[in-house]
Amino acid sequence: MKRLSEFINESKGQPIDDQWINDEKPVMTKDGRQAIIVSVDMEEVPNIIKGNVKWNDDLLEYEWLDDGTCKKALDRLGNPKKPDESDNLVKAI
Repeated sequence: MKRLSEFINESKGQPIDDQWINDEKPVMTKDGRQAIIVSVDMEEVPNIIKGNVKWNDDLLEYEWLDDGTCKKALDRLGNPKKPDESDNLVKAI
């Protein structure tokens, strides 16, 4: 039998899908930073998700592919950086 904390850990950090984005449900980066989806560019394939990631009191602009893989990331000072796995977009429940 699973404990409540195990169910919470299961739901947090799962890969996103189109339905999750369309329903405007909460998302975050894989390392736990709050993310806000601003728009989804459906003219490109794969679709590009544009949004902001909260870093302390600043909102930094990020871009992800429709599977949640980070395409464009910034460091905490707002300078471009090479995206890594911690910048990927996941479900935040």
